[in-house]
Amino acid sequence: RQLDQTKMEQSSTLEMDLPQSDGKVQRKRRLSKKERKAQKRKKQQKIVETTVGDEKETLETKVGEGEDKEFMESYEPIEVPTVPSAEILMDCNNEQGRSGKNIQRQSLDNDEGGGGGGERRLGAWFPNALVVKCNFGYTNTGELLLSRSVKKRKESDNIVKKCKNPKSALLLFYQYTTKEKWTSNQVQLLMTYMCTIAKERNLGGRIRVAQEGVNATLSAVDMPYENGLSASSILRHVAQDLKNFDPEVFTSKTDFKFIDNISADRHFKELKIIPVQELVYYGIRGEDVSCNEGGIHLDAEEYHKMLQKDNTVVVDVRNHYETILGRFDGQQAKKALKPKDDEATITKGAEYIDPKMRKSTDFMSWLSQPETKKKLENKTVLMYCTGGVRCERASAYLKKEMAENVKGVYQLQGGIERYLKAFPDGGFWTGKNFVFDKREAVSALEKNGCGGVLSQGKRGKNGLAKDEGGPSKCCVCGTSWDRYVGKKKCFTCGVPVLMCDQCMTKKFDKNPKTALKVRCPLCVDENITVPASKVQLTDNGVKNKNISDNCRSSMKDQTSQNEKAASSVCKWGGGHAKQKKFSQKMCRFGKDCVRKDCFFAHPK
Repeated sequence: RQLDQTKMEQSSTLEMDLPQSDGKVQRKRRLSKKERKAQKRKKQQKIVETTVGDEKETLETKVGEGEDKEFMESYEPIEVPTVPSAEILMDCNNEQGRSGKNIQRQSLDNDEGGGGGGERRLGAWFPNALVVKCNFGYTNTGELLLSRSVKKRKESDNIVKKCKNPKSALLLFYQYTTKEKWTSNQVQLLMTYMCTIAKERNLGGRIRVAQEGVNATLSAVDMPYENGLSASSILRHVAQDLKNFDPEVFTSKTDFKFIDNISADRHFKELKIIPVQELVYYGIRGEDVSCNEGGIHLDAEEYHKMLQKDNTVVVDVRNHYETILGRFDGQQAKKALKPKDDEATITKGAEYIDPKMRKSTDFMSWLSQPETKKKLENKTVLMYCTGGVRCERASAYLKKEMAENVKGVYQLQGGIERYLKAFPDGGFWTGKNFVFDKREAVSALEKNGCGGVLSQGKRGKNGLAKDEGGPSKCCVCGTSWDRYVGKKKCFTCGVPVLMCDQCMTKKFDKNPKTALKVRCPLCVDENITVPASKVQLTDNGVKNKNISDNCRSSMKDQTSQNEKAASSVCKWGGGHAKQKKFSQKMCRFGKDCVRKDCFFAHPK
């Protein structure tokens, strides 16, 4: 009887009743594979309600745990090295040399990293940076791209030339060392290990390594073999590799953010491993402010509730060119739309504050202003950024400076990425989230992002998608636009600017007479007119209030005494990019070349 009963229960789970006709029940049919999967998914997503005292807590079962176990079934660990490998580091440097990048071997202890000391050009700040090129990738049309090394090897014969709908995935995370900082030997050991992992697992992206921790954006793509691993599996394997490297630092508390099933062209072509002194450069010494003394971490649901409270401010720790695409100001708009309410009874929620920074080093100067301290005084301070790493030191510094003048300092755990996952409808977030990968900017409805080639079909007349709207505008003509394409930079401070496709065709930034039109909103509001190229670079571009003496004489005819320079300037690469681009090519005129500023190489 028990056997018959269990068989009946099993069959009932695999069958379902068909609609009744004429009062008779028709025969039951067997569920399809797709229906059984949907039924299993519903069981995993059931919410178990538990009553604790008078309060009810809802515990949602995590679907991801079962999926992670499936991904880890194919895991093959990579051996953790005990000594930094000079051969691997030199191989990576040789790859950089072949790609036209000058690498100077220096000891890691002497590396200035993200600091602003010395007289080094911005482009030479990372002499120990390593680059590991990917073996294969995909175009935006799904075409497979193979590196030269793979084509030469025999394994290229086993590669499937035509993959059906290949996908990529992203892994975003940061982790500060909890107890003691890593030694310089451990940093080199991690760089060696990451080089090995990147070659074995075909990783791309960017990882910043310091003695205080790691900040990384990694990408993977589906392996183009018959039984190749998926991109989602590869990145779970990488997370486990890091736990094997240092179990005390990379623990279960490390916030690994996996973004699965995005288009294959979101995969990076190479992995850059950059040793730095500070993961996010604020110009604040770690001895003065520790990241462990930062604000209280709140998950997305708790942060959402705090946004609705009065006497609260929410501080955006990102740069201004990021904030114009999207921000947390929906809590104010929704509260203000209550009908038939007096002004005295309207609850506005947390007040949004944009520090209007060009770079992270502007945070200290913004906080030191008397107007800023008045806004924060006796308020509950909420802070947020893209992924959470910038809030760690910023919240610690704000707590130290404001002390008891604020009621509390809180930060969003996992940043905007976690919030948009918890609130698929966007919650109080409006606009897009600017990200530092190939997705470019992500909205609540589109996790694949808007990066890549401009699509005429998805874009309206004003450059924005037809179902979107926002405050972001073209810096020249003022039409709505939300794409940072063409690598356009502000003429007076060097930060990225928004320029629509029609204005890009007119090349305003190439003409000296119209170059002043290409300015960011901050420079327009502050009436900055001195070109960024004419500003003296001091202290990582922070104290650029004076024009250099060498440039002053050449600018007398062009500028007047009322000209104003930006308080901070971003000099991307230090102006060495053109030389680097052509330095490996020989000039066709050879020794007979008479051009003094020729970019090409000449025989000695």
